[in-house]
Amino acid sequence: MRLVIFTITILFIQTIIGQEQSIRGIVLDKDSQFPLVGANVIVTDITPIIGAATDFDGRFKVENVPLGRHSIKVSYIGYETQTLSNQEITAGKELILNIELQESILMDEVIVEARQEKDKTINKMASVSARTFSIEESMRYAGSLNDVSRMAQNFAGVQGADDSRNDIVIRGNSPTGVLYRLEDVDIPNPNHFALNGTTGGPVSILNNNVLDNSDFMTGAFPAEYGNALAGVFDLKLRSGNNQNHEFLGQFGFNGIELMAEGPINKEKYSSYLVDYRYSTLKLFQLLGLNFGTGTAVPDYSDGFFKLSFPNEKGKTDFWGLGGVSNVAFLDSEQEGGNLFQEGGEDLFFNSKIGVTGLSNTYRFNEKSYLKTTLSMDATFNQLARNYLDTTTKNYDPNYRNTSTEGKQSLNIIYNYKISSRHLIKVGSYNYRRFFNLSDSVNIKKDSIQIAPSTYKVTPERWVTLTDFKGATYFIQPFIQWQFRANEKLTFNTGIHSQFFTYNNQYAVEPRVGLKWEANAKNIFSLAYGLHNQLPTTRLFFREVEAPDGTKVIPNKNLEMIQSQHFVAGYDRNIGKHTRIKTEVYYQLLSNVPVDVNTNTYSVLNFGANFDLSFPDTLVNDGSGTNYGVEITLERFLNRGFYYLFTTSLYQSTYKGSDGVERNTVFNGNYTFNALIGKEFFFKPKEGKVSKSSLLIDLKGTLNGGQRYVPIDIESSKAVGQTVYDYNQAFANRYPDYLRMDFKIGFKKNGAKITQEWSINIQNLTNRKNVFTEGYSNATKSIVTRYQTGLLPIVQYKIWF
Repeated sequence: MRLVIFTITILFIQTIIGQEQSIRGIVLDKDSQFPLVGANVIVTDITPIIGAATDFDGRFKVENVPLGRHSIKVSYIGYETQTLSNQEITAGKELILNIELQESILMDEVIVEARQEKDKTINKMASVSARTFSIEESMRYAGSLNDVSRMAQNFAGVQGADDSRNDIVIRGNSPTGVLYRLEDVDIPNPNHFALNGTTGGPVSILNNNVLDNSDFMTGAFPAEYGNALAGVFDLKLRSGNNQNHEFLGQFGFNGIELMAEGPINKEKYSSYLVDYRYSTLKLFQLLGLNFGTGTAVPDYSDGFFKLSFPNEKGKTDFWGLGGVSNVAFLDSEQEGGNLFQEGGEDLFFNSKIGVTGLSNTYRFNEKSYLKTTLSMDATFNQLARNYLDTTTKNYDPNYRNTSTEGKQSLNIIYNYKISSRHLIKVGSYNYRRFFNLSDSVNIKKDSIQIAPSTYKVTPERWVTLTDFKGATYFIQPFIQWQFRANEKLTFNTGIHSQFFTYNNQYAVEPRVGLKWEANAKNIFSLAYGLHNQLPTTRLFFREVEAPDGTKVIPNKNLEMIQSQHFVAGYDRNIGKHTRIKTEVYYQLLSNVPVDVNTNTYSVLNFGANFDLSFPDTLVNDGSGTNYGVEITLERFLNRGFYYLFTTSLYQSTYKGSDGVERNTVFNGNYTFNALIGKEFFFKPKEGKVSKSSLLIDLKGTLNGGQRYVPIDIESSKAVGQTVYDYNQAFANRYPDYLRMDFKIGFKKNGAKITQEWSINIQNLTNRKNVFTEGYSNATKSIVTRYQTGLLPIVQYKIWF
């Protein structure tokens, strides 16, 4: 009843308030972040043309802009002119733009046109394998569920073939090799129901309503990024509206959400933004929807905030995010099972995450600035698993895990623009990492298999796997230099280094890139990068009991995993709105932890499922290889029409301690994505102010099936549970993963309110994609579990 009253009130207000909307923002020098005074900002597709010039602080305001999509041109003498296409103006939210212009190196006053499209990156030091994505894309693309990780699965080189989680496989690498950086702070796994040491989860905490346009990188990334082998999400939080109070309400699969933003002090342009979301999965389950959890109902909530305080010398930001989640999978209550639990077990899991940061950007002059960030984060996991005793019919304790990981950080970045040709960026990411780790297993059953070895056990004995409490330091200094030889040729080079004080391991990593814009249509690029990453930290602290009963930590001196990236690219622009991009790459991995005993284990396969077990003792004797080719055909949104077709052909192999080259579990060999959409705008009736639009988006994905370890059926029958044949590890694949998603959305603009209704149908054809196989002791046979079928998701959103 309250929701009905609220909706009627909003619709009434919509009919009585007058119509107006504006575009505001700031124009800065890309390299020095210094405000540009007198820059021209015009809306080019309106007759007569309207616009504004920036003031002493680089700020501008264009008023009385009609609703719909518009192109905005920004120019300043001596700088490359930038055009921002298809910027959407809605009634319920003012459009605020932070525009950065690149200084031209031409000696005369010729103005160079530079398109601001997704083929350009926010980080200009990126030469290859990088693109900017808009938050609007994560809202528009079918199957994305407002999740930037799921949205990225549309890009070349990225594979995601698991409906239950948003882990992404980049160029055959483990999802654990992905770095999430938010506001220049490396953050832990930003997902609900996430285990420490992983990078994915069922529901993302990263709420796209509070994110700004960001970069995504898949190889040979610039020197400022470290401790990652696969890819980088460099994410930004947007600031709140510093002149007007605005609100958002949203209801859908991801939860019920409320957001508020507005000015703290209008004269000083300070602002706030706060957001809170609570899960609605219980309601969707009551409607009969199956999202892969059986009768269990996951419960979660999360929140964001950001306070921004600009000043004449820069700005200070205080921000944070947090999330809590819990779920209980009870075998006795399951009707048909779920994707997260084996038969005959009770599983309890809860997690918490918190991140907060305080940053200050200080401009010394028009050439340089210093950014200093203090931050702290922590994640908490609690996991309990009980197994069914088929004799007593009781659920006996089997595994317990209570762990906390986190870090305090001091990050310093100094940016100096020597001239329009030379840019230096130097800094250091400094972390104090703290741990309180405890997990143990009851090895009552002598057939429990800890891949790929088996415990030798005695009845009713708890074995401590990890018991560590302490702290260590991880230091990552870097330096980058960009040299623009001319308007067409750019060199990017730098060095990143890492030092881990726990075992005194260090690495020095050279990076170099080259980009040549031969002409307006053809761009060639080349890059090399040496990248190192710490193994999952839990590996360092595993305890093993020696024959004399003493405890030893055999993996303390594990070294960093090393990967060399070689990338070459060619980008062909077809007109103003379409491009074809091709990249070839080769990655050589070394120093990979494998089992000290001769077998097939390698941490390169870590993160493929929910099994996070590993051998007791590891050595850095493994290796791996990834290589492939990627093709992208893309039409950027223009006149309401867009498409994105990507093809990835790749090979991903590894060698364990047995020295045999095998496929990694992520070696699907090929990925094809096709996404196409159309946006229709309806003209308002005469005398009316509303303007409505309809969005239709269709996505198709074909991935090579996931590799697996076959089940030894006879051994499984003998012990009464699943036993794997590791001699045939990852030789075969499940059937290909095929899925189609469809989205239709209707948006209506009122006087001061924008409403949006959408239906997102996942797995439109209801295809049964294999999730995993296991042994059923009840039927004495192998059973197959399938991923979620057709799943309709409804969402309502209102801005006012």
